[in-house]
Amino acid sequence: MQRAASKRVLCWRGVVTLPVTVGVLAALLMAGAAPADAKIRCKGIFQVNKTGLVSTQICRDRQIARVARSYGWRVSDAEVSDNPLKKVQICQALGGDTRLQGACGAYGPQSLW
Repeated sequence: MQRAASKRVLCWRGVVTLPVTVGVLAALLMAGAAPADAKIRCKGIFQVNKTGLVSTQICRDRQIARVARSYGWRVSDAEVSDNPLKKVQICQALGGDTRLQGACGAYGPQSLW
C-alpha cells in the first residue's frame, strides 16, 4: 500500500508537516478551555461534581443567601460566606423554611429550645 503524503507547510522555524501543526493547535485550544470549566455548580446545598453530589460549605452558604433573597433580604452570597453573624441572623429568622434545614444546621430556631 502507498502511504498518504503529508502536506508540508513553511513556518518561521522551517518546514513542518501539516498534521503536526494541526495537532499543536488543537492541544493549545484544549489547554485554553480548562480554566473556564472551574466554576462551582450547586444544586441546593450540594456541589455537583463528576462523581455525584457532595455537601459543601460554599453551597450551603449560597442556599442561605438564595432563600434570604426570596424573602426580600438584600444579601449577597459573599456576605453570607464572609460574615458568620449574618448567617446566624438569617438562620434564626428564616430557619423554619424547609429549604434551610440542611444549610443552617444548629443555627435554626428549632435548636434554641
